[in-house]
Amino acid sequence: MGILDRDSKFYRQLTDIVTDDERRRRVQFYGVFLLLGSVSAVMTAINVFTDKGTLTWVTFAFALLSIINSFIARYIRVRGLAISSALFMLELAAMFVYFIVSGNPDGFSAIWICMLPACGMLLFGIRAASILSLGMWLILVFFFWTPVGRSLLQYAYGETFLMRFPILYLAFFLLSLLLELIRHVTQRELARLREQYRFLSAHDTLTTLLNRSGLKERKKDIHVNGTQGVLFIDIDHFKLVNDTYGHAVGDSVLASVAEVVKTHVADAEICRWGGEEIVVWFPGGDFHDEIADDIRRDVEKLTLHIPGSGKSVGVTVSIGVATGDRDTPLDELILLADERMYQAKSAGRNRVVYN
Repeated sequence: MGILDRDSKFYRQLTDIVTDDERRRRVQFYGVFLLLGSVSAVMTAINVFTDKGTLTWVTFAFALLSIINSFIARYIRVRGLAISSALFMLELAAMFVYFIVSGNPDGFSAIWICMLPACGMLLFGIRAASILSLGMWLILVFFFWTPVGRSLLQYAYGETFLMRFPILYLAFFLLSLLLELIRHVTQRELARLREQYRFLSAHDTLTTLLNRSGLKERKKDIHVNGTQGVLFIDIDHFKLVNDTYGHAVGDSVLASVAEVVKTHVADAEICRWGGEEIVVWFPGGDFHDEIADDIRRDVEKLTLHIPGSGKSVGVTVSIGVATGDRDTPLDELILLADERMYQAKSAGRNRVVYN
């Protein structure tokens, strides 16, 4: 199994990071600090053996600062990441200005400036990275294209390099900007679709009530306080409505009954249990018997007009009610309320059975 297979541990960990903005930013910072710090450490070692003088101290200082930035981001709880970000931008700008002016070694170090747009987009986002990158481009233009700037250079760059390098850097910036825009839009769309998937996986699309899976997940997060109550609501003769008037009318009946239920229960969990069945769970001790009768009476008042026929259809419900203490399992209460709902059916429908 490859590391990028969906079932691999690495893939799951990477998915968790990508979908959590705060965690993703931290991992990106640590990754860039580690990468640039390691490169600077290697370059420091090379500079020592090649006797590059000041350049050795510059690369050593940057490697050390990368480690310090990592500790700031990791251990300063309040705005540690913001502080290390600001310091990192200043450190990069200072080092790159030194590379431009000194030209060490042999004009090569200035090429590292092309990494700034990509690293900036990765770490700081589009706005801050664009400001930083364009600021560096103006610095390049000043040193490479103006007489005053050229007079400050300590290295004799070739005329071709002086003229073309700012254009090359600008191309890197525009490419990095385009890729970050695509990534940003893609990330936002994925986040939207993820939330939509989570909602749809836990809710019924017709009524927007919880489905069974959604109720099961909600139950994990709810602390039962005091007496619990469960209503098991079944629409009377629902199959006959579907067979006589069609499923579109049946859907309208179900949606209308769901809206009536919602108006009577503010702090309960409402679930479409089956085709025409609705379960209402009161986990907070705020249940009272009148709620079931109020729902039944208001549903009975519904008159749904059938499009194109001039006819209308009335609706009634049968409701079973069960209560229990905080230790009573929800599944047990639902089963008991279901049994009482069938007792209401057997007794003539359009009624509530409590015991």
